[in-house]
Amino acid sequence: MLYAHRSNPARETYSRTDNRYSPSGTRPGSEVYPYVFTTYRLTEHHTAGGMSRFLHHLSELQPEFFCEVSPELAAQRGLEHLGWATIVSPRSAIEARVLVTERMSPLRVGGRQLHQIGLPYHWGANGLSTGDAANELMSIALDPNVHIQETKAASCDIRAGRRPQGPALLKYVEEYRRRAGISESTGTEA
Repeated sequence: MLYAHRSNPARETYSRTDNRYSPSGTRPGSEVYPYVFTTYRLTEHHTAGGMSRFLHHLSELQPEFFCEVSPELAAQRGLEHLGWATIVSPRSAIEARVLVTERMSPLRVGGRQLHQIGLPYHWGANGLSTGDAANELMSIALDPNVHIQETKAASCDIRAGRRPQGPALLKYVEEYRRRAGISESTGTEA
């Protein structure tokens, strides 16, 4: 709404089967991923969390990966406070404990309501406090000048319950891609 281009036309994208992008805006298939997730850092973790997940006192402060959702989104999707949710993007699906909070109030954008899902940046497979990593949802797109990943917010869907595992996870993500009509060029338009 602010710019003539929907995305940075100079960004570097990598069209690979394990790095698909969502249809954007009002393009067909965008309704399959109706929400936006954003990542952020927690003061209890240092950098990405790789060091602090191994420290007892910091792991006790943030013992589990979680997602923050508004009460409205929780009601819409049947999410229960402290229950499990699966968040899915064209790249993968992760699971997180649900934190229902007024802090994540919906936004009004272009005359429609947009729900955000907050995901802390610090979890991974190793340490005392382990969990899925928010970065698993991110398709890689790089800033053309410094080659730093520029994607820290993206579209997604959220469902109550835990994510599938193993081959079932791949089928789950692929079914979302199929419904969205995601192809080699989807989301790479300038």
